[in-house]
Amino acid sequence: MSVYDMAVELGKNLSTSQEYAKVLDSQRAVSQDPEARSLVNDFQQLQKSYQRMQMMGHQLTQENLKKLSEMEKQASSHPLVKAYLDAQAGFYEVVNMVNVKIQEGLTGKSVSEDDPTGQASCSSTKGSSECGSCSGC
Repeated sequence: MSVYDMAVELGKNLSTSQEYAKVLDSQRAVSQDPEARSLVNDFQQLQKSYQRMQMMGHQLTQENLKKLSEMEKQASSHPLVKAYLDAQAGFYEVVNMVNVKIQEGLTGKSVSEDDPTGQASCSSTKGSSECGSCSGC
């Protein structure tokens, strides 16, 4: 079996996980609620806008970060959006652990017991709009 075939198989296995099912269920609920859908769309558009700014070499200002944080708080105050964000975070944890296990396979080194996520250098709070230093948030 090629490494690409194994990746496809891994994707299929991830798609049957409880965490992924929660993402799909909560995503469906958000898409059916106009207010929740609007909150998520507005937040994602602002995130994309700021990512484009950063890719063009612009530094985000404190005002930008404050606006993003406020929009995140506003969106996550909606129960359906909060459930969706929590489900995404849970699935990202699974994907991150998969990446950690792949890294273990590549290096032959086990991840430290003190840092089971392999993210010892990540100083951001999960879900923080200031995150970006790792792929774990």
